[in-house]
Amino acid sequence: MEKPREWLREKSIAKRILSEADIIFEVVDARIPIETRNKVIEELASQKNKKVFIIINKADLVPKEFAKKAKEEIQKEYPAVLFSAHKNIGRKELDRIIKDLSKEKKIIKIGVLGYPNVGKSSLINSLKKRKVATTSPKPGMTRGEKLIKLSKNVYLIDTPGIITLEFQEDLALKGSWIPEKLDQPVEVALKLVQKITEKRPEAIKETYGVEPEEDPLKTLEKIGQRLNYRISGGIIDIERTAKKILWDWIKGKIRAYWL
Repeated sequence: MEKPREWLREKSIAKRILSEADIIFEVVDARIPIETRNKVIEELASQKNKKVFIIINKADLVPKEFAKKAKEEIQKEYPAVLFSAHKNIGRKELDRIIKDLSKEKKIIKIGVLGYPNVGKSSLINSLKKRKVATTSPKPGMTRGEKLIKLSKNVYLIDTPGIITLEFQEDLALKGSWIPEKLDQPVEVALKLVQKITEKRPEAIKETYGVEPEEDPLKTLEKIGQRLNYRISGGIIDIERTAKKILWDWIKGKIRAYWL
């Protein structure tokens, strides 16, 4: 399976942002906070001696206990902040961090980096207290970098999602790749269903009203039947069902989470 062609270009974007920025805010998805950490960004930041804060976004999509556990795990390496633009979680804490950082030098630039669809634009809009960045459940909506003035001496660098070295399939499982662009959406959906069944099977029942099976294909078929997705002859439309599940994952409709 081929790696996204853009990864080399995006690694160079990451390098440039890391050169320009004084501080890095790496945004991760609270549902899969470890899997959405971008090791390439963290390694480059470490090489350039840049301070990294990990912003655990979409904290409203997970239970408080899980969020707390995720934060504790990440804080073994980096300072972390639980955040949700929708529920106004963590903004005061971030405002305080930014205020403290702004005392360190005359002009401070904060690079906001992370995979597509982790919520970088929502974070920026929340900090700016108005819409300055495009938000969409569709991964990859931000095109090119933008410098956004936050206060007299603080700027945010908004960036496109940095996908670096991964396969389409890995990115789709992170909610960072559009299902329609996948070569094998059914295979990817089967892997996602398998993972959810292992980690939080009740999420399948909560979202689709069916009990998950041990065999993910059977679960997919049950979901397709429940949604009444059929092709000619009354056969379950497995591909349409697969894409629906992947979109529901991207949009945060499936309440599954794991470390």
